Amino acid sequence: MQRLSNKEALDLIQNASLLELGQMASERKLELHPKKVTTFVIDRNINYTNICWVDCKFCAFYKHLNDDGAYILTFEEIDKKIDELLEIGGTQILFQGGVHPQLKIEFYEDLLEHISTKYPTINIHGFSSIEIDFIAKISKLTYIEVLTKLKAKGLASIPGAGAEILNDEVRDIIAPKKMDANDWLEVHRTAHSLDIKSTATMMFGTIETDEQIISHWDKIRQLQDETGG
Repeated sequence: MQRLSNKEALDLIQNASLLELGQMASERKLELHPKKVTTFVIDRNINYTNICWVDCKFCAFYKHLNDDGAYILTFEEIDKKIDELLEIGGTQILFQGGVHPQLKIEFYEDLLEHISTKYPTINIHGFSSIEIDFIAKISKLTYIEVLTKLKAKGLASIPGAGAEILNDEVRDIIAPKKMDANDWLEVHRTAHSLDIKSTATMMFGTIETDEQIISHWDKIRQLQDETGG
């Protein structure tokens, strides 16, 4: 199957049915992976803190530092959640939280070291580029320094949260305190240079246009072409 152009992709999301899109995706999957095998991961999303200063307009999760209900999970609370995951055969944790205004690199290093030492079979998929960006700022480090330190303590891959729509006109309205689109991509580019794999998300259904959705996908595809990450 020939790679879609942006124009073709726009036509598809505006005119193709969900069934047609699913059929095309299935055909492409079989081209790349002819064996009719589907895999999955049993994991658990652990939000280590809900304290955040970024104040995204679409978020109902965050609390400010001194709000009622604000928390940072203790290591014991995190252990309990991982134990529950292991009991059902889980192998991975998706580990992320709010952008805490006071937590520096040492907190994250200690946390990762604790988990990777106590649970060596657990894959740690953690910390969005938004968190990594702020860890770098508050700790006076570069992206590559932060990611190198986190990888050394057990970080395996990073999630795609915070991508929202990779268009700064949209980001400036729905999440004006977040890093811009280029910086989001740069965190992932840096991670890939250290052989840290990553995923990407898209938060749609607010003010973005179809064209901006296509541009979002294209930026991610270009980065994947560049790094293989």
